Amino acid sequence: MRRFKIMLLLVGAVIGFTAAAEVDFGIWKDVPAGIEHANVEGVRFGLPFAISSGKVEGAELSIFFSGTSRVEGLKFILFGANHGSRLEGGSIGLLNIAEERLDGIQIGAINSSGHGGIQLGCLNHCDDDALFQLGLLNINRNGWLPVMIFFNFGSKVFGD
Repeated sequence: MRRFKIMLLLVGAVIGFTAAAEVDFGIWKDVPAGIEHANVEGVRFGLPFAISSGKVEGAELSIFFSGTSRVEGLKFILFGANHGSRLEGGSIGLLNIAEERLDGIQIGAINSSGHGGIQLGCLNHCDDDALFQLGLLNINRNGWLPVMIFFNFGSKVFGD
């Protein structure tokens, strides 16, 4: 119930701060028709899923799965997974995946990125040099140390 209230507050805040924003919603892959490649400047709701190879500039708020390929802003999932190629901003959910690049922060039980970013969770994984990780187990392949418990830093934090 608390997550639902937080999601409602976030939705209200995003809509309130974007006067000329677009709003769309997804139910399943390409449902409604055209969402599969659609770009949005505003808010995309996943009721319960949002799946698109397009881009969201603003927020993507979903119940079970948030799967827009590129997001500049916030991805928030109530129960489930945030997935995409690039994320510039923040991602909050049980599972957060930014396959190519993370320029921002992931907060969740399990976080994974291809390159960069800050990760806060139980298990954090980055293929190529996350900036900072805080969690029980942190895997940062090209970071300061490849595997650490509790915290880990990127290679550029202490030098270069």
